[in-house]
Amino acid sequence: MMMANYLSRVVLLIALLYKPISFAFAPPYRQQATAASHIHVYITTCQSANQDQEDDIISVDDTSSSSSPQPAASEEAFSTLRSIGVDYGLTRTGIAISTGGYHPRPLAILSNLNTTELSTTIVNYVISEQATNIVLGLPLHKDGSDSEQSNITREFGQFLLQEVRKRCGTNISITLWDERYTSKEAASRIQAEAIARKSRIPSASELETELDADAACIILEDYYKELGEDGELIVLENEAVERECAEIYVRNMELQEERRRSMMKEREKGRNARQEMIARAKALEESANNDGLNQQKKKKKKKKKKK
Repeated sequence: MMMANYLSRVVLLIALLYKPISFAFAPPYRQQATAASHIHVYITTCQSANQDQEDDIISVDDTSSSSSPQPAASEEAFSTLRSIGVDYGLTRTGIAISTGGYHPRPLAILSNLNTTELSTTIVNYVISEQATNIVLGLPLHKDGSDSEQSNITREFGQFLLQEVRKRCGTNISITLWDERYTSKEAASRIQAEAIARKSRIPSASELETELDADAACIILEDYYKELGEDGELIVLENEAVERECAEIYVRNMELQEERRRSMMKEREKGRNARQEMIARAKALEESANNDGLNQQKKKKKKKKKKK
């Protein structure tokens, strides 16, 4: 392929060197036509050469892309991923749930909770909903830079991850996700739904009561639509804290196992007590039946004696 390109350019060069001899004595209209012909030939030759080079590049890309990971695998993984969306705020925090990004639904709006209570409540939802992932909205400036609220959210993410590690181990991950304009979009959706239903459009104060949970739904929608790309996975910054959380998790698992065994013993005691009650009831029933038979026999004997 490269050899053919080289020969075509050599032929073109010879033609261009030969043509000027006759070109100088040609009439003006022939000069224009000849020049146009030369330009057309040159452009066509260059285009064919560039096309051949592009074909070579495409063929190389095709061979290299066969060994690259397929995006379908990540899509398949995300299709079964169950996530809790969190729109964190100092006053209110919205919680939502989704599996595979399908129909995210609001769970709750949490308010008047300190950091410890809020983290505990979120992990309670994670456990009760059997989620394996948390998507925490990260508020940024319009240009994508960190804001004061984003720094506060990162600190809360660290605290939340500690609670997750203590109670769920390493089975749950937390991802920070850009939440710019999600609150505005949630407000627009609520207002549009009110207009579609021909009902009263909620006021700003009324929107606040449901805005955060809907914003958490939009965070999940965007996260699944982008397959989590450009998300920021939260990791514990302090190794000592990570070891402490791991130790607490092991102790919690041991306590849960002890409670499970204790409950099993209690259930076994209850079953044994029920079996004993059933056995006693049968014994009393048999005893009563026997007493009844004995009394019948005695009555029959008395009747015989009277006769």
